[in-house]
Amino acid sequence: MGSARRPVQARPRSPSLREQWDVWWSSLKRAMAVLFTWFITLSLLGLLVLAGWGFWQKLQLPVTEIRVVGAEGEVSADWVRSELKPLIGQDIWQVSLPVARALLLQNTWLTDARIQRSWPNALVVQVSIHHPIARWQGDQLLDTEGNVFLPTGKLPEKVGDLPQLSGPDGQQWVLWERYLSFKSALQTVGLNTTGLFEDSRGSLDVIVQGGVRIRLGVQQIEPRLQRLLDVYGKTLAGKLDQVAAIDLRYSNGFSVVWRAAPTTVKKAERQKQK
Repeated sequence: MGSARRPVQARPRSPSLREQWDVWWSSLKRAMAVLFTWFITLSLLGLLVLAGWGFWQKLQLPVTEIRVVGAEGEVSADWVRSELKPLIGQDIWQVSLPVARALLLQNTWLTDARIQRSWPNALVVQVSIHHPIARWQGDQLLDTEGNVFLPTGKLPEKVGDLPQLSGPDGQQWVLWERYLSFKSALQTVGLNTTGLFEDSRGSLDVIVQGGVRIRLGVQQIEPRLQRLLDVYGKTLAGKLDQVAAIDLRYSNGFSVVWRAAPTTVKKAERQKQK
């Protein structure tokens, strides 16, 4: 038998130059379409960035005004503006509000300070201050909220008219309420209460006009005070300028420490000179 003849396979036809050109041109058009799309997108983004930057630059106006709300007493509006004067001329959005607030709060008369931007060119400062009602431990002040603070700078003259309180730390409001109670009671006999002191043992001393000290002790405070009120008009009224102290720390009655009479003092001085 003769061997079978294999079928002759036709050679693949190479693409013509026309076909190669068409393929290349199609690929080029697709690439150009992608590049054009990216170009348009980036151009639009660039325009948006430039527009935003221009708008932002227009917002960067310098601070030319500082408005103050709530200033009174020891914290005046002029003082606030003086402290924040370095902010004038700065771009309003570049001002550090926390730093400016911390600067103001160095003044211990302030309880709080809030600063806000008011576009286009102003800062609004709202301040809250202590309102003292008494002196505490000599150089500190007690405010209406029961807070104790050491005031910045020299004490104003009006502070000298405030009652003087002294006692254990943390008991300032308790002493203030007791002071008001004693003041009300002593006013019924014409005595003006100017201070209240409590020592480490809890013993109370009330100070009235002329610096007269009324010693109440620790126990039976109200009955002891009432004992004085009952007889004050008949015993000490009109003589308070001669009294240095009144001691109520007795089960019955009280004792009086009298001031030295002017004539007695002069005689004593003459005897010392001799």
